[in-house]
Amino acid sequence: MRPATANDSIPIAALVRDAWLTANQNLLPGDTMAKLAESSRLGDFVAGEWQSVRVAETGGQLVGAVGVNPAGVIWMLYVLPAYQGCGVGSALYNDAIGAMKQAGNRKAILEVLASNENAVAFYRTRGWVPEGRRTEHVPGFRFTALRMGLALERVAFR
Repeated sequence: MRPATANDSIPIAALVRDAWLTANQNLLPGDTMAKLAESSRLGDFVAGEWQSVRVAETGGQLVGAVGVNPAGVIWMLYVLPAYQGCGVGSALYNDAIGAMKQAGNRKAILEVLASNENAVAFYRTRGWVPEGRRTEHVPGFRFTALRMGLALERVAFR
């Protein structure tokens, strides 16, 4: 694992797009998936936020990324499908939690698609609790995001 660099912006955006689309392929309509797959907005966003991202790589390929902001928000955690279940996500997660604790954050928050049962389970097994929901619209689709919180002083690493 290492901090991201500005040169990682495009590979991070591709990794996030691929992992997100795979994780949510059965949750979104096909036309919405196609529009999201072609969108360049993610690359633009990551290009401006790479300083808050850490990446996991193997053999020179980025296989996972986690983004944490100074307020204690995990704003992304993605692992390529071929590397899920191998500990990459847990390593990135532990790195993010450690960084937040070191920065003095007492609480962490994140949002995940409420219908993404795998992501919700990943966080629940680590002590995260639901704190609320919000509904959002993307072209042709309405989804619910689940906001989750974690008291960092109680965290034991996995």
